[in-house]
Amino acid sequence: MMDRRQWIRAAGLAGVAAAAPSPLSPSLSALTQRGAAPGPLGLPRARNLIFFALDGTGFEDLATASHFSERVLGRPFFFREFLRRGASSGAMFTHSLTAVVTDSAAASTAWSTGRKVVNGALCMYPDGRPLRPILDLAREAGRATGLATTTRITHATPAGWIARVADRDQEDDIALQYLEFQPEVLLGGGAAHFLARSRRDRRDLVAEFRARGYDVVRSRRELLNSAGDRILGLFTDGTSHVPYEIDRRFQGVDTPSLAEMAGAALARLQEAPRGFVLQVEAGRIDHANHENDPGGMIWEWMAADETLRLLVDFVDRTPGTLLFVAADHDTGGGTVYGFGDNYLSSTPALLTVQRQRMSLQRFRSRLGRNPDLALLPEAVREFLGFDPTPDQVERMGRVLKGEASFGHPTAHSGDLNSLAAVLWEIPKGRVDRPNLAFSTGNHTAGTVPVALYGTGLTPAPLGVVDNTQLFSWMLEALGLSFSNPEMSEAEALEILARRGEEGEPRFRHPFD
Repeated sequence: MMDRRQWIRAAGLAGVAAAAPSPLSPSLSALTQRGAAPGPLGLPRARNLIFFALDGTGFEDLATASHFSERVLGRPFFFREFLRRGASSGAMFTHSLTAVVTDSAAASTAWSTGRKVVNGALCMYPDGRPLRPILDLAREAGRATGLATTTRITHATPAGWIARVADRDQEDDIALQYLEFQPEVLLGGGAAHFLARSRRDRRDLVAEFRARGYDVVRSRRELLNSAGDRILGLFTDGTSHVPYEIDRRFQGVDTPSLAEMAGAALARLQEAPRGFVLQVEAGRIDHANHENDPGGMIWEWMAADETLRLLVDFVDRTPGTLLFVAADHDTGGGTVYGFGDNYLSSTPALLTVQRQRMSLQRFRSRLGRNPDLALLPEAVREFLGFDPTPDQVERMGRVLKGEASFGHPTAHSGDLNSLAAVLWEIPKGRVDRPNLAFSTGNHTAGTVPVALYGTGLTPAPLGVVDNTQLFSWMLEALGLSFSNPEMSEAEALEILARRGEEGEPRFRHPFD
C-alpha cells in the first residue's frame, strides 16, 4: 500500500506531467499561423471596406460606456444598436506570435497580413522577412486607401497597415514609407516625424507631401475647410497624440474629433473609381486605460460610439461597403465593481464619473512636480469632481514628488497609475467617485469584441476567432487572393534567443 509521502509525491508528479506541454501538441500560435481558424464566411463582394479599430478595450469597457451613455447622457449606446440591426459579431483572441499578451504592433499586423509577429514588429518577422499588408494589396487592385486615428499617425495600429519595420519605434522610417506609399488620406497627430527639424535625416516630408499634391492641414479649421483630394492632417506638434476627448469637450482643446476625421476621410475616398479601404482608429481608449483613467476611457468610448454611428450611416447609404469593427486587445483590466447593501451603491458611484472634466494626464501635467498640497483638494474638486481625504492628499503629494508608488510592481508603472490608485480609492461610507477598479496599467490577454456589418451580409454568429482570421475575411470581401509566408513560435523564439532578446512586450513607450 502506498504511504502518505509516496502518495503526495505521485500526485505531484502527475500534476507536473499534466501541466507540461505535450511535444505532439502545437501552441495556439502555431495552430492559428497554420490556418486553423474558421474559413470563409460567404461574404458579399465589397467595393469599399472600412475597418474601425478600437484600441485597448474590451467587453467590460463596452458595458461601462453603455451604462454611462444611457444613464448620464440619456441616449442609447449606438454600439448596442449596431449589433441589433444586423451585424455579425463574436469574440476574438489577440495573442502575438511569442506572447499571450500582444502589443498594438503585432495585433495590427495580424489583421493586416493574416500572420502573427513578435511584439513591437510591424509586418516583419524577426529574421527580416517582410509581409505584405492589406493596404498594399488593395492599392495594387486599384483601390484608394486611407488612415485616420486619434494617436500619432505613425503609431503602431495605423502603421501596421502600410509600414514594414522591425521595430515600431522607427517612426521616421514609417513616415517615409507613407510618403512612398502615398495613401489618399493620412489624419492623426505627431508632426515630429514629418518635419525637417525633428527628423534624423532632416528631410522635410511635409514639403514633399505637398509637392506630391497633398493638402497638409494642421488644425480642425483647416481640416473642415480643406478641399484637397489628397490630405495629410497633422493635428499635434512633436510626438503628441491627438488630445483626449474629455479635454477636447471640457477644456477647450481645439482639435478635430474622431468623427470629423472619419467624415473627412470618407468624403475624399467615396469617389474613388474602384473603391477604397480605410482604417479608422479610436486609439486613445487604450491610453486612458494604461493610465487607469475612468473619465478618459469613457469619453474616448463616447467619441468612438459617435464615429461608429457615422460609419454605419455611410455603409447604409453606400451599397457595396463592408464595415469591420474590432478591438486589438484589452488594456487595464478595468471593471465596475459592486458595493453597498445589495450592491445598491454601484450605480450612483459609477454615475459620479460625469463630474470628471479633465483627463488624468492633463490633471497631472497641470499640478506639476512639486504642487502645494493645500491646493490639491480644490484641484481634485474642480476637475475630478470629489473631495479627497487628508490621507489621500498626503499620498497624492508623495506620488507627484516621486517619493512613493502604489500598485503591483510588474502590473503598474509610472506616477499616473499610482495617482489613479489613490484617487479612485473610495473612502468607507462614501459614494463620491467612480467604482471602477483597474487590475493593471498594461495590456491583458482577454478576448475582445469583433463584428462585421454591410448590405448583403447575412447576420451570423462569428463565435470565437483569432485576430489573423480578419485578413482572410477582408481578402474574401475584396475579391483578392494572397497568402503571406509563415513562421512558427518556436522559430521566432530561437531567432530571438540567438539575438539575446525575449519574445515578450517591450514597454518602451508611455502607451503601446
